Amino acid sequence: MSDWPTIRPLCAGYLMDQDVSNVLYQRRAGEKADFPCIIFVIEVGGRKILFDTGPSHPERAEAFHMPLRRDAGMDPALSLPRIGVDPDRVDLVIMSHLHWDHCGNNHLFPNATFLVQKAELQHAIAPNVWQNTQYETATRKTAPLWFDSFKQMEIIEGDRHDLVTGVHLIHLPGHTPGLMGAAVETRKGVHMIASDAVPWIDNWEGDARAKHIPSTIHTNLDDCARSFKKIEEIADVVLASHDNRTLRHGVYPVLDG
Repeated sequence: MSDWPTIRPLCAGYLMDQDVSNVLYQRRAGEKADFPCIIFVIEVGGRKILFDTGPSHPERAEAFHMPLRRDAGMDPALSLPRIGVDPDRVDLVIMSHLHWDHCGNNHLFPNATFLVQKAELQHAIAPNVWQNTQYETATRKTAPLWFDSFKQMEIIEGDRHDLVTGVHLIHLPGHTPGLMGAAVETRKGVHMIASDAVPWIDNWEGDARAKHIPSTIHTNLDDCARSFKKIEEIADVVLASHDNRTLRHGVYPVLDG
């Protein structure tokens, strides 16, 4: 490939003082950590494609969900232009899923098409009682954040190969029915932006009890297992969605020297 894609992770805020067991099923209960909310910019052929838009502003997060810290410069409205991304010129946004911490800044992209799995949109409209807060259907005080981009959505069913050359949409259900990752062919192998199929790299690396560990927040554990297997078959590198270790590098792939 003459023009290899690159991936840039950006922190859009921190979910504060979270129990680690929220992301590691039946592990490390009582241990606390701040979880970064990471958006990704995929650049290929001079085009910049966004993967997720991050959480809502801190005031809304506090009112409906949990404390969110957003330091100066973390607001996507500021951080994206700093790396040469004009939100008005973004024409594609991949929505991994429609939880509030992944679609909170969709309004910044008035000219974008938002790619969403059909199963995800269906579930977001009428989620189970344990996830209705995540989708913001539990309150009648305001419309869910993902409503902001409803008219701009394009519905995807299953995998879509070569969305653009070297970028593939991969259906990875389990955390939600329509969770979607992006497999990006880089000069250092296929990098899977796995969203909350792999919130921490520990989910992927597993432990003595299991090869991989699902998130505690899930709709189907069998789907989680199948999605892990699917990632194994596709990816050389897995990028976690809420892990500070993802932010150690400003760009992927990480090139030697």
